[in-house]
Amino acid sequence: MATAVIEEVDRGKSRFATTEQVAKIEVGLALLQGEVRAVESGLREVEARLGGRIDVLAAEIDSLRTSVDARFEVVEARFEAVDARFEAVHRRIDDLRDELLGRMDTQFGALRRENRLLFLFLSTMLGLLIALFRLGVL
Repeated sequence: MATAVIEEVDRGKSRFATTEQVAKIEVGLALLQGEVRAVESGLREVEARLGGRIDVLAAEIDSLRTSVDARFEVVEARFEAVDARFEAVHRRIDDLRDELLGRMDTQFGALRRENRLLFLFLSTMLGLLIALFRLGVL
């Protein structure tokens, strides 16, 4: 339609343009201006709707970001709690190991003393038996 209007305008510029041609051109120009205004209005409406949708999407993205950040904070707090539990378990294991090693050292010390006493007793008995054999008592 715009092409037809432009052609009519070009024809209307000729010196042989009639009143009827000028009227057609004016009507076509008025129709074209109306269509341009309608298109501009439609574009503004589309722009407003898209702007509204963009605002809604931006708000939803912010809400999701906030939700995800909150979830990450909860997960991080849980990991810290688990980490603290592991540290407590490691400390308890270290304490038990130290206690067990202390008990083992005490028990091995007692066992060494008993072994020395037993060795002393057996060597004394063996010495007595050898002496008795030498003396001919046995």
